[in-house]
Amino acid sequence: MLNLLTKRAKVLHLGPANYCWFTDPSRALCLKLAGTPTADRPLVGMCDSARCPQATHHPCHRPVWSEHAERTETFIGQLGTTRRTERTRLQADHDRALRVVAEIDAASTSTTEESA
Repeated sequence: MLNLLTKRAKVLHLGPANYCWFTDPSRALCLKLAGTPTADRPLVGMCDSARCPQATHHPCHRPVWSEHAERTETFIGQLGTTRRTERTRLQADHDRALRVVAEIDAASTSTTEESA
């Protein structure tokens, strides 16, 4: 069991908003965005975990995504009507954060129901 965990530990990278299971560099969105597909570890600063197939979100990550959604919503509310481009970009970011929160909640609910 320890050997199995040791092998998996080499690919697990913990982030404040997700866990990155860096098992296949060719699938890592951060490396594609950076143009470095042969890197041997993820570029955490370029992580877009809501779009990367190797990232997972868990209940411990919910506060980060929830706070991001709240702050983005506040900022959108403060934009003037002439800031259409910024509003569109921020709205997409807000929608993505809400989607991640909803997915975390759905996974937490289904896990709770399965254990009952």
